[in-house]
Amino acid sequence: MGDDGAPYEKAVEETAKATSNAVDLIREGGRAIAPAIGNIYGVLIGDKVAAARERRLDEITRKTKKILQDRKVKDSVELPEDIAIPLLEAAQSEPREELQELWARLLANAMDPARADHVRPEFVEALRRLQPVDVRILDIVQKTLSDSSTLLQVSQIAERTKLRPSAAEVSVSHLQGLDIVRKTGGNHLVALTDLGKELVVAVAP
Repeated sequence: MGDDGAPYEKAVEETAKATSNAVDLIREGGRAIAPAIGNIYGVLIGDKVAAARERRLDEITRKTKKILQDRKVKDSVELPEDIAIPLLEAAQSEPREELQELWARLLANAMDPARADHVRPEFVEALRRLQPVDVRILDIVQKTLSDSSTLLQVSQIAERTKLRPSAAEVSVSHLQGLDIVRKTGGNHLVALTDLGKELVVAVAP
């Protein structure tokens, strides 16, 4: 990258590099504690996993830089370690495009001076535990509430997401367990909790 690159571009790369190094040190410590497990991991899948994680981290870094570039962000916020390290560690483990996009948004928002205050460490853990189907349901619930202030039943969510009712119920229950949604209206309607509302803001494009 040339010297004329935007300041945030270097910041994204340095954050990714520093975090990756920190994660490597953490892993080495784990291997020291349990060398047999570490050796088996390295021999069987370590190299392939490491290469895949590096590719994912590079992809998320590029997505993050593009988001900041599109917003014309000139000066980025320095990321606190309690956000940066778990965020990039979790993000580089995620191969699914829709979730990679959310990680890139969360990282970009954490580095954007206008949005940094929206990102909290607990959002990293919440996002890490989401499946793509959970994201689809969260998106439907949020958009419906935003467009018409209407709460949906699980059956309506299943219909709109083209899921089996049982699959939608499992996902909603999972989101409830994460305190992202709650059931109201006699346990028939699905609403965002305060945490859910703030998580939506934190990963907004």
